[in-house]
Amino acid sequence: MKKYRSKWILLAICGALGDVGLPAHAAPLKRDDVAASASWVVHVDCDGLRPTGVGQYLLAEMEKPESQSKLAAFQTIFGFDLRKQLHGLTLYNTGGRAEDGVLLVYADFDPDRLVTLAKAAKDYQGTNYNQHVIHSWIDDKKKGKHGLQPRTYAAIQGPRVIFSKQESSVAQALAVLDGATANLAATSEFPQLGAAGDASIVEGAARKLALSNSDPNAAIFRMSKRVLLQMGETNAQITATLGLEANDSETAGQIASIAQGLVALMKLQHDKPESLKLAQALTLKHDGATATATLALPESDLIDALKAGAARKAARKPRDAASAEDDK
Repeated sequence: MKKYRSKWILLAICGALGDVGLPAHAAPLKRDDVAASASWVVHVDCDGLRPTGVGQYLLAEMEKPESQSKLAAFQTIFGFDLRKQLHGLTLYNTGGRAEDGVLLVYADFDPDRLVTLAKAAKDYQGTNYNQHVIHSWIDDKKKGKHGLQPRTYAAIQGPRVIFSKQESSVAQALAVLDGATANLAATSEFPQLGAAGDASIVEGAARKLALSNSDPNAAIFRMSKRVLLQMGETNAQITATLGLEANDSETAGQIASIAQGLVALMKLQHDKPESLKLAQALTLKHDGATATATLALPESDLIDALKAGAARKAARKPRDAASAEDDK
């Protein structure tokens, strides 16, 4: 029990890995639930993912013996079947720091049971906020800074569990959900997100990105003032569009050139044939102040890429274990 008592956040982690089952209804982005001041938003429609080939592959992975024990343990503790009762995940940030991020988990859960588990966590604290309670605890698995261990903050509002590393961020999210603070639906920002009729499984958008200069791969995002991602599946074909809007056409051209260089590098990875397929499935376009990358890939190729990645990870484990043993 001790292993799980402070692991309420597993709802989000497992969901982000795609541990989903058969669909009940689609769970697209709810603009009303996101703060109007969000600088970036990412949403995963878990219900929409389930019937796809990728969703079925992930579900099959969950049926393997090594995964079944973990899934059973999770369900025993939380009374929550990730394969059937997780509907959607929305992650957004209104500040400039990663710890300001808010995660909304949409699921069928027993709120009393989750509150009981939170109260059993290390150094549990509860803070009243309007008609809500913001729960917090210390996660032993997280490394502390300056002698202080980080806390996880969470609250429940209807069919949502809200997570953040900051109490103020959870309070702000509750204010949005209660209608006391402006939400994304009341603005013209990111109009493509959550649009009626949109069947995206994964969608996201960003503005005012503050990324580290130390990561060269993030250069195209630092040069963009707005980013839009939409990904879906139709007739066993994965389609995705990444739009990068710059301040002017010249900058957009530079972004397109950098992207072409990254694609060229992918094509040189002869030891990873799945990377070559992904690169060949990409189309780059520069139109005015916007650079666009479009992906059209058979779903089977993406599944093959996932399998190859899993195989490489499994092959590394014995080597990593041996290296750790040698370091003792």
